[in-house]
Amino acid sequence: MKHSQPSKEDLLKEEYVTTLTYFLRDSSVYDCLSINNQVSVVDMNLSLFDTFKIFIDSHVDEVLFWNQEIANYDGVFTQTDLIKTVLKCYYNVLYDIPNIWTTNNITAIIEIENEEESYSPIKRTIFGRLTIDQFNQLLQDFKNISIKAWFNSIGENLHQNCLIKAELDENLNDVCQKFITENITRIIVIEKESKMISGIIQQKDILSFLVKGFSQYFALKKHQNKTTNTNHHHEQHELQMEYFKDEVTKLQYTLPAHIPVYDLFYKLIYIYKRNTIAIVDQNNKYLGLIDRRDFLFILKYQMFDILASTTEKFLSLIKTEDSKYLAYYIRNKQQFSFNQTIKQVVENLLLSPRGSLVCLDNEQRVVSIFEISDLFKIFVIDNQNFENSGQ
Repeated sequence: MKHSQPSKEDLLKEEYVTTLTYFLRDSSVYDCLSINNQVSVVDMNLSLFDTFKIFIDSHVDEVLFWNQEIANYDGVFTQTDLIKTVLKCYYNVLYDIPNIWTTNNITAIIEIENEEESYSPIKRTIFGRLTIDQFNQLLQDFKNISIKAWFNSIGENLHQNCLIKAELDENLNDVCQKFITENITRIIVIEKESKMISGIIQQKDILSFLVKGFSQYFALKKHQNKTTNTNHHHEQHELQMEYFKDEVTKLQYTLPAHIPVYDLFYKLIYIYKRNTIAIVDQNNKYLGLIDRRDFLFILKYQMFDILASTTEKFLSLIKTEDSKYLAYYIRNKQQFSFNQTIKQVVENLLLSPRGSLVCLDNEQRVVSIFEISDLFKIFVIDNQNFENSGQ
């Protein structure tokens, strides 16, 4: 029986994955930890308002909590936690639900939340806007409620945001496995002897390191192995996105422009669990991208009423805000095509202000919306599958 011969693309992909595996094993966390990496540490008794301000002023993606009782780091508060907190506080104030449980109001709150499951923002549309008194109440709650008190009030423990750690000398292949098995996008980096935190490594740090070091690694392996074909290595590095089209075209995450901004971020966080979403008009034509960081615009200008407005209006405000910065136009990369190489897409993805790229058809409809985490999973999952198949 004659076996079918693997295609040239299959051979290129297999060698690509093999080289990637060795590259990750030969590299450590220290090699790709960003020199601009910063870690913001706050006390758990800090107010919600002051915690939000750190995100706005410092442009960080997360803050670590310091627990004075145990004299150690005790949790992490991310942009996702920030959005969840604001949405819930806003909802509570709008419907006269206290944001802090006490012995006097806990029974009433439970009854409200259990009533026909109407507490779910997806099933109960936000009607009306905050009154002046409600707006002032919301700000007062943000300033008076500490992070610790808030998590205790909603029945969650900061320890649930466990700190997944990696040491500086740990190889990147093992770190990539942690990203996938723990379903996370960032890992706390620890210095082995002192146990002090050296920084935070994210998926984009590893992708950036791949862009910078992969070509040199190919050249090094070619030099070490005299039998290696130079053109073959070049072709291997120029593997096109077309090869991954089946996986990538499954990523068609869109929301209509007419829905309230509240529902937009609720679905982004709880339903799709994505960082970025493509906004489309009534004809499903692409209008723009909105990601989790855009939520900071609402906090920065205290525009809480925008949560009751349409996503189309919010997108227009975001575009106006982006246009104020020259760097946005210089670095703005929003689209990709399947005839681009992996290297080109990774580079553009890292240059994208929202860490996402969209592919459109000739009628401006979304074919795929591609995040850093998606590209990371394609690289690493294929990498792990290859390793497992070889065992």
